[in-house]
Amino acid sequence: MRETELSAAAVFNEFYNITKHSYTERYFDKILSVCDTLYLYRPEKRSLFLRITLHCMKETHMFHIIVNPASSSGHGKSQWEKIAPLFRKAGVPFHVHYSSPYMPIEKICAKLTAKGKDCRLVIIGGDGTMNAAVNGIQDFAHTRVGYIQTGSGNDLMRGLGLSRRRRKTIQTLLKGEVVRTCDIGRVTYHNRSSIIDPFTHRPAEDQALPSYGISRENDGNPVRLFNISAGIGFDAAVCQRSDASSLKDILNLVHLGKLIYISEAIHMILTSPMVDLTVTDGDGRTTIYEKALFAVAMNTCFEGGGFKFCPKADNTDRILDLCTSSRISRLDFFRIFPTAYNGRHLRFDGVFGDRSAQWHIRSEEPLWVHTDGEVQCKSSEITIDLLPDKLQLMI
Repeated sequence: MRETELSAAAVFNEFYNITKHSYTERYFDKILSVCDTLYLYRPEKRSLFLRITLHCMKETHMFHIIVNPASSSGHGKSQWEKIAPLFRKAGVPFHVHYSSPYMPIEKICAKLTAKGKDCRLVIIGGDGTMNAAVNGIQDFAHTRVGYIQTGSGNDLMRGLGLSRRRRKTIQTLLKGEVVRTCDIGRVTYHNRSSIIDPFTHRPAEDQALPSYGISRENDGNPVRLFNISAGIGFDAAVCQRSDASSLKDILNLVHLGKLIYISEAIHMILTSPMVDLTVTDGDGRTTIYEKALFAVAMNTCFEGGGFKFCPKADNTDRILDLCTSSRISRLDFFRIFPTAYNGRHLRFDGVFGDRSAQWHIRSEEPLWVHTDGEVQCKSSEITIDLLPDKLQLMI
């Protein structure tokens, strides 16, 4: 190699051709070997070449692994430890970030994606973890996302048609290429009450709490994003009560966490307020659904652990599918609700489905609102639409 060829690009190309993406600790000797070779030609630049090489490799190929230790019934960290050898064997550069109550996933993602540079995130967790990630990402155009499910609901995995074989998923995302792009849902709260304390999952005593996660606004109103669905009423109330229940952690320890959702669903069918919902679609068409238990707008066809409230929902069509009810007795709701698991509930009188790019919903009183099963507050007026950006997935 001639001295005149020793530019930063030449250093990078020389190293890249030798290691073929394989920068990990066990390849550090190779890095030093390359730099020792370069040292023969420009000894005073050896440390500079090393820094350039490491910087180029980290910036170009780094995967940021974000692990939610609370996912998978509190076994998120051990789940990652089972997955980690596949990343090490592949020889790709990666850095692991563990979330905590004081450094939640949203803030980790916000910090990593706020630079305006290309970033690759790999999310280890469930639907709630992915919801936190999408709410944290600041630059969707420069961010690629991989997702390895370790949760219990896994509705996003179902909606995307992903294989349950983690090894296959990991092999795909390790290529670092965009496999698909998905619509991102957005809920705008025109008013809020009973704001949830993120630590207790109960209404906070101090309703002037600091911002929950990363603040987003639409025309001055607070916003939450979602991947799967957003709902108001019955289904959101089930999520809120389940998260706040002291039994949830106990049942999760014996992998029976779904039982708390079933018991709370039964309770809320009997006690949820039945109120009039005024729903306006993106074309300005308004419908009043009298004595409704809920309304849900869906970006994918599954929610609640496999229920197909909107069987035709597709997160690539720039449309949100709506499901709601009107004047259904609580007894009939008990009879109809199980059929939603197969998407057959829409054939019953009093159950309605519709499609639009935007939904504006007003209720007679504040009701719980969820995004991907995560509840932040109550509201009596929300707008549900799609973010202009798309989520770029490596799976």
